[in-house]
Amino acid sequence: MLAAAARTYSAVFAPELFVLLCALLLVGYEWRGDPDRSPSDLAPRVGVVGIGWALAFAVYEGVPLLVDLPAWGSDLTGSVGLGVGLGIIWLGWRLGGWGALVEGFAALLVAVTVPHLLITPFWAVSSHVLYALAPAGYLFAVDRRFAPLFAAGLGMIAVRPLAGAHTWGESVGAAFLAGAFLVALLRFSPPATRPAAA
Repeated sequence: MLAAAARTYSAVFAPELFVLLCALLLVGYEWRGDPDRSPSDLAPRVGVVGIGWALAFAVYEGVPLLVDLPAWGSDLTGSVGLGVGLGIIWLGWRLGGWGALVEGFAALLVAVTVPHLLITPFWAVSSHVLYALAPAGYLFAVDRRFAPLFAAGLGMIAVRPLAGAHTWGESVGAAFLAGAFLVALLRFSPPATRPAAA
């Protein structure tokens, strides 16, 4: 019963859905903080996120249909997809001049994707944990009211081993990777682009 609940939790907070949820919440948060906002300004922002997510999902689902992948291939295509999709979001935000929060969010997730891609062929570090903690941790750094999302990300550390999908080491390793990138972002990014908790 515990394993079944853990598998359900993993499915509900799957990376492709959880990153999208975090991105959309952050889009709304950043837009609400814009003193010159108008409802028509929100549509292109949501459109950029939609295009980025669609590309990410197309890579994740489409590549395995075209080529045979090794056992770790779904982690590879998931990370490549997220990297491409979030790269599009970062570029759209940069070109749109819509603010630093979503741009920083996308940059963080693209950056954390690089070591994940390099590690995955040798060690099955949990992408569920990585892509739950990194985005939720970023939102929590932006505003403490995002604490429930961060708690959901923290829960993923235990859920993946309980679901039988990863070892504890793979789950904790992903948490350390996400944490290292969050700390680096908060410590070394320029103050104007650094998320500051509200």
